[in-house]
Amino acid sequence: MNRIRRVLQWLSGRRARLVPAAVVVVALVAAGVGFSLWRGDGEPAPPAGTPTAPAGEGPVDMAGRAPLTGVPAKDALNRPAVTVKISNTADAHPQRGLGDADIVFVEPITGGTTRLAAIFHSKLPAQVGPVRSLRPMDAALIGPTKGIIADTMADRWVLEYVDRVADLDNLGSLRVPSGTYRLDDTRRAPNHVFARPGELLRLSDRKAPPSPYFSYAAGLNQSTAQRSGTRAASVTIAYGGSATATWTYDAASHRWVRAEKWSPHLIEGSGQVAADNIVVLTAQRDTSFPKAKPTMTVLDVFDASGTLKLFTGGKVVSGRWSKGTVNEPFEFTTADGKPLLLTPGTTWIECALTTMPVQVR
Repeated sequence: MNRIRRVLQWLSGRRARLVPAAVVVVALVAAGVGFSLWRGDGEPAPPAGTPTAPAGEGPVDMAGRAPLTGVPAKDALNRPAVTVKISNTADAHPQRGLGDADIVFVEPITGGTTRLAAIFHSKLPAQVGPVRSLRPMDAALIGPTKGIIADTMADRWVLEYVDRVADLDNLGSLRVPSGTYRLDDTRRAPNHVFARPGELLRLSDRKAPPSPYFSYAAGLNQSTAQRSGTRAASVTIAYGGSATATWTYDAASHRWVRAEKWSPHLIEGSGQVAADNIVVLTAQRDTSFPKAKPTMTVLDVFDASGTLKLFTGGKVVSGRWSKGTVNEPFEFTTADGKPLLLTPGTTWIECALTTMPVQVR
């Protein structure tokens, strides 16, 4: 800028109207300033020396990729997604089959308890659980998959609401033949029920695969967090009580690992929970359900918008979320409205009330 200012001052001191155009160009080039030429189509050409946009800067073409991870898929994956509601209390750990989920939503359900909605499509484990009941916000979180949901039922008003508004095949434990869900005698009730995704697929009339839920970059280095974010080593979501959770970046694997307040978050036979993308999404409380108990936490996550933080590859970037109807997916954008690009892989979305502190280190 200083060089441009000096050139302009020099030209103004020379009665610029008498200076030939060629002299102006020579002066600007000598100062190291790029200039535009007009192309034959009426559009200006890029200034000389302007770098071109890096390959893969925008959303990756999802053709040939798994719709819920963005990872290249060898198989066609022509099957619907299966979501399982999973208990997340201390006595439900270690959970079973959770490591094969493409997307996992963490839902606060009371002041100090969370529950998981794990979406399976790329891989279908033999069993998943322990399975627990539906909550009202499952309609908005899972409705966009237009697939199957497994649960241990819910209060009548919750079931009626989800059945009415969500484009889902609700195959709760009391709606399917005996044996569809497995009871594990080594686990204490109520954390002893396990879903079998393969059996649920066989029973359902849903056949279509899900549409892509998020926008993905071509790879880690092209993700929005890597291109525009700042360094981050961990993030803690203060759900309250023992439900408070912390994700820590593991540089060796380029992934984030999860810990509950009482211990690392473990999966039966698979080690610690890990993910490629962590989204911390904050929302207001939804008070539109008159039959909800005062202790029930429900987030306002459709026909609404709010803020989020995306953690990918040791970096964090702030953004915004918006969502239209129950069955429309979330739209994640940067602060200036550009698509927020995740890295291909598994994604966990921590859904928190705006009043719940989120600490990034």
